[in-house]
Parts: sequence; C-alpha cells; structure tokens
Amino acid sequence: MAQNQNNDFNDDGRYFPRWEVANKVTYKHEKGVNFHECVSRDISNTGLCLRTYEKIPTNEKLSMTIELADGITVQTQGRTLWEKDDGKDFLVGVRFEEISDKVQDMIFNCAFESQPQVFQQKWFQGV
Repeated sequence: MAQNQNNDFNDDGRYFPRWEVANKVTYKHEKGVNFHECVSRDISNTGLCLRTYEKIPTNEKLSMTIELADGITVQTQGRTLWEKDDGKDFLVGVRFEEISDKVQDMIFNCAFESQPQVFQQKWFQGV
C-alpha cells in the first residue's frame, strides 16, 4: 500500500476514501425542530460532505438520516467541520459522532458496492 509522507493513504490526508455519491440526506440542527433535505457530495464511514441550500455554521451538531441505497437508510449524528459557499449552494463537511460499527460497515459496504473500482484504486496502489 502506497503511503504519502504524512502516513495518510489518500491525497487529501484522509485514511478512509470518500466516494462521490449523491445520497438523499435529511438533517435537523441540534436545537432545531424542522428537518431539511439535501444531498451528499461524497461519503465515507467517518463523515460526509453535504450540498445544502442553507449556510450551516461550523461546529453545529446535526442529526441525520442518510439514504444509502434503495430502502437502506442509516441514522447518525455529526458535527460540521467547515462550510464553503459554492455559488448556488453550500458545501458542508461533517464528521460523524457516536457512530456504531454496524452503521460504519453499512456505509462502507454500500459505497464499495456502488464504486468498487474506487476502493481498489485507493487502497491497493502499488500492490
């Protein structure tokens, strides 16, 4: 397995690869009462990037339901790490918190099944 100088396994410094997927995500702010819908830009078993129509402040706690595949959804919580105005919408980086091994496995398996070539390229470089 090829490693960079920082002992990370991806070009952006992440150990786990992120898969570019447009999954439906429903989220609610920690102190909010309304649910909002958006889509993911990418996902891994440790976090995701949301594409939203609202600016979400950094360090905001979110409760989320993520649709991984037809009929497969997971519920988790996360905290926003960054946000970026992308012109017509906002990109929001979220790190999962208190996520079970089972949910991490479900995310990983659905991502792998949708894009196995990405997994092979990211994890088996130089083998």
